Amino acid sequence: MILLENGGGEEAFQGYREYVRSRVLPLKEELETLLPGKIQDEEILGLYDQYRVHGGVAPSRLDEFEKKFGILLPEDFRAFYEQKDGSGYAFHILIPGEDADEAAPFYLMSLAEMEDVKRYFCERDELLEEYYSPEEIAKLDRELKPYLFHRQWYPFASMAGGSLYLMLDLDPSEEGTYGQIISYIHDPDFVYYTADSFTSLLRESNRNLAQLEEIEY
Repeated sequence: MILLENGGGEEAFQGYREYVRSRVLPLKEELETLLPGKIQDEEILGLYDQYRVHGGVAPSRLDEFEKKFGILLPEDFRAFYEQKDGSGYAFHILIPGEDADEAAPFYLMSLAEMEDVKRYFCERDELLEEYYSPEEIAKLDRELKPYLFHRQWYPFASMAGGSLYLMLDLDPSEEGTYGQIISYIHDPDFVYYTADSFTSLLRESNRNLAQLEEIEY
């Protein structure tokens, strides 16, 4: 929670929370309006039917997650997950990137899956200098600190059967933003700046989804 010296912390925080929700939840509704028209495969239709009845995460459960890892989740991420606990395995509803035709699709993990993945991925800090030359490290996006794996990165989306992750970056560089979205790409392993927030990611993804003919498994 944000605390202010003048004692207005609670009021300011609630105002901020409502502002964040007013930005991200309409994007969730837009996503769910787009989805039915992008499903042509019977197997994906089954995944969509599961998503439709999929509930959210209780605020107390999100609080427990924060306490367990000693973090504060971005408010827009919390707002979305309070209504939908991920998208379900292999239901690729996130299409980040500048070009819809070139973008890799991701599914949203459940909070429980996030906890499980965190046990073996980004559970420790490993600097880029352990793997790459200074010339290669210089290619790192300026919003990121020079890690290949970092405890303060939290994977929340993945490609089914792949080694690609979208992550919440809770320890950005001075030029980055708390809660920005970064991506981990395998072979060669590297990390990239993706969006300044979960809200921006969802907006970009919806734009790309609108341009696609169908969601693929």
